[in-house]
Amino acid sequence: MFDRASRLASRILETPIALLSLVDTERQFFKSATGLPDDLTGTPLSHSFCQYVVSGQSPLAVSDARQHPLLRTNGAVADLEVIAYLGVPVRSEDGAVLGSFCAIDHKPRDWTDADLADLTDLAAIVETEVALRRAVSERQLLVSELNHRVKNLFSVVGGIVRVSRATGEDARALSDRLEGLSRAHALIGPAIHADKPAETGTGLNVLLETLLAPWATSGTRWAIAGDDIAVGPRATTSLTLAFHELATNAAKYGALSGHDADATLMIDWTVEGTDLVLRWRETGTCPAADTPAPGGFGTQLVGLTLTGQLGGTVETTAGDGILNHDVRLSLDALSR
Repeated sequence: MFDRASRLASRILETPIALLSLVDTERQFFKSATGLPDDLTGTPLSHSFCQYVVSGQSPLAVSDARQHPLLRTNGAVADLEVIAYLGVPVRSEDGAVLGSFCAIDHKPRDWTDADLADLTDLAAIVETEVALRRAVSERQLLVSELNHRVKNLFSVVGGIVRVSRATGEDARALSDRLEGLSRAHALIGPAIHADKPAETGTGLNVLLETLLAPWATSGTRWAIAGDDIAVGPRATTSLTLAFHELATNAAKYGALSGHDADATLMIDWTVEGTDLVLRWRETGTCPAADTPAPGGFGTQLVGLTLTGQLGGTVETTAGDGILNHDVRLSLDALSR
């Protein structure tokens, strides 16, 4: 498409050369060109007029570069016979100037307003093509990422089903775990619509609030405290499974069960060096929660996700109506 735009510009403006130049700090690269040798794919900035379109972020019209105070010593005049030049900025979606779409003549020329309007319209078409190609590339990447996540989720679900069957977990417990996994996927699912930004993860606050939302209006008292920490897609899935188990246990026996009207759940965290240190503290737990069963599937799942998948540590203590889960995870593992 870019080559067609250059050829069209050359025909409409009746110039021997038209090109799309992308400019960096040292060179200009010709994304497309007509009227230049095939092996000429770019030049150093010593031979570039387009650099001034980029730095000035505005069109540049030169009737005779040999008489121009800035350009008469430019290498393109003597080496490439660039005499008359008309260039307009090519911008990205965020407004940054990427390069110049230009028409060049080997003889002096007085550019007209119509010339500038025609070239500006063609540059707008080029900008649209650049944006579309970028969008297609991003969507392809997102679809690949989505496929990867779905495969991972199937693996996780398969593991949950196998261990649940082996430990005699009932269908309701399995359903609850899969629902928690669904909420995690909703937090990290990539956007596949052009009008929605891609999601790359979530925040620890959002994750916990989402998981505890079912108990927000049940009369239970829970709170979270800590600076928001970015959590990557992989860590979001692992944390959701682990915290869902802790919340489920709290709903059965602990602070979320309604067993004690004064029961509370407090989750707070701090950053110590390169680690996140989180405490899950329940008060007012019933006796069943005072002696966590180390062999239960829920306990195994918490250990497998926080320790096995994220490389962290979990220390659980219980007694006198208080239950603590002290978790330490590296920030690097959380970001993945």
